[in-house]
Amino acid sequence: MRRKLAILCASLIGGAGLGWFTTPRPSAPQQAQARILPLLEHGGADAWEAYQRFSAIGFSAAAPALEAPPPPDVAVLFRRDLTAIEQRPNGRLVWIVDLTRDFGRRSLRVGDVYQDGWRVAAIGTQTIELRRRRERRRIDVFAPLSDGEQ
Repeated sequence: MRRKLAILCASLIGGAGLGWFTTPRPSAPQQAQARILPLLEHGGADAWEAYQRFSAIGFSAAAPALEAPPPPDVAVLFRRDLTAIEQRPNGRLVWIVDLTRDFGRRSLRVGDVYQDGWRVAAIGTQTIELRRRRERRRIDVFAPLSDGEQ
């Protein structure tokens, strides 16, 4: 049994070695063709020809530059999130919708950050003032909604 196994292993190793040493090596043009051929088989040549045809007729494949939309108005966002203004002995609180918190609400005091760097600067009975760097927005929370806010 061992003899048969040894003969089998020797024949496999000998056949692999004989195949390795007797296989002809490709020349440089054949190697280049071997690298390019998969590209041509997968539509690369067709895409290149289409690009050349479009370039010849002056068609530009560049996408038009899209402008970023303007940032949303913080007053609209704040009025949408506002749920209550609460008067407490130590000052007023503003309650806003925040689904990441318990009960889906969050309270804000003067100095707290609303979002995007906007801080609560003042809380009145009918107005809220937000501040971000040098910008200030006074939000009349009970004013009628404009067409963009509805």
